[in-house]
Amino acid sequence: MSENSAAAPERSGGGLAYILGATAVAGGIGYIIQAAVPAFVDQAQYVVFSVFWSIVYLVVSGLSGIQQEATRASRSTAQGGGWGVLARFAVIYAAIAAVVVAATAMLWAPDVFGADTVPLVAALAVAAVGYAFVAAISGALYGVKDWRGVAGMTVADAGVRLLTVGAAVLLGAGLIAIGWAVAVPFSLAALLIWLIAGRGIRSRLALDADLPTLLRHSLHTVGAAIATGIMISGLPFLLGVTSARDDAALLASLILVITLTRAPLVIPLLALQSYLVVTFRDAAEQVRRRVLVWGSGLLGATVVLSALAVVVGPWVVSLLYGGRYELPAPAYAAIVASAGLTGLLCITGPAALAGGRHRLYLASWIAASAVTVASLFLPVPELPRVLTALLAGPVVGVVVHATGLLRPRVSLSA
Repeated sequence: MSENSAAAPERSGGGLAYILGATAVAGGIGYIIQAAVPAFVDQAQYVVFSVFWSIVYLVVSGLSGIQQEATRASRSTAQGGGWGVLARFAVIYAAIAAVVVAATAMLWAPDVFGADTVPLVAALAVAAVGYAFVAAISGALYGVKDWRGVAGMTVADAGVRLLTVGAAVLLGAGLIAIGWAVAVPFSLAALLIWLIAGRGIRSRLALDADLPTLLRHSLHTVGAAIATGIMISGLPFLLGVTSARDDAALLASLILVITLTRAPLVIPLLALQSYLVVTFRDAAEQVRRRVLVWGSGLLGATVVLSALAVVVGPWVVSLLYGGRYELPAPAYAAIVASAGLTGLLCITGPAALAGGRHRLYLASWIAASAVTVASLFLPVPELPRVLTALLAGPVVGVVVHATGLLRPRVSLSA
């Protein structure tokens, strides 16, 4: 890809369309995989598969911090020369991720993977290594504003996974093969996009930081990404742990409604994190205005959707699931409101990161996740406890971000 071709999507305003389109395709593929696998395995195998899938994407969520820092640091120039540093950055994180997975596996894997522990942990380590390179290449593509390349990476990863998992289940290859079919596409997608766009990245990519600085800054972005994963990907797991002795039917209803209602607001904004970093970074004088305008728009939409959820939510869930999952109507409004507040964090966060405020970025997500987890242990009944956790965490996070963004910037790490 040439510099001119890479810039075309930016001039035509197509960057957002490329990213949202690719996110919709990839998200749809993910739902297809998760809906289809239970039809080809027994219940015990499905439990293991779902846990494996959850852990893979919790690791992916943490490693997405690599992409955020790579995006912030990357620029497009005629000289290039930045890929060597970014490649070493990816190798270091790939090695760290593999070691962490292997070193911690014996603490939890035998309980969930049983006799398949060794091959599935190995597959998880391969997924972590592959995604480290997906994150680095994606960050470079975002930084140089190659929107087609960004969309291609997103769709390639999901598309290859659909093919590999589909082949594994149709051939009856078993749970281990399915696990590897989930894990390997990260590496295959990174290789495919590198073969297509690698020459353009090498020739145009420049970084505003050396390797030690990237590593130091990434401690904040990866830490924030882990906290994000705890609040979003890990939320059903947290509810299961903290509410295991409560009403099982209520817990199931909460998890279902949270899954169905939060995704439309949260997932697109999560997918736009690197795009927003670039947008804020390249128009620093407009950051506060854009945060205010976009945040107000999101909150306005959240109010409308929360009101609709009170009326429509219980009816839709009853229609789809025959009354097996029931919540009070106001709970739907609270859950949708929590999604909007979490989405607001996904706007204020990139604004902080784009300005080099890594500590502020990390502090907000850590505060939000800590309040969420702590609220789940409050000595109150299950429903108000869960709703408090859903709402209080993002409120605290947004307050931390907003307070920091209103203060004059002291240093790049402020």
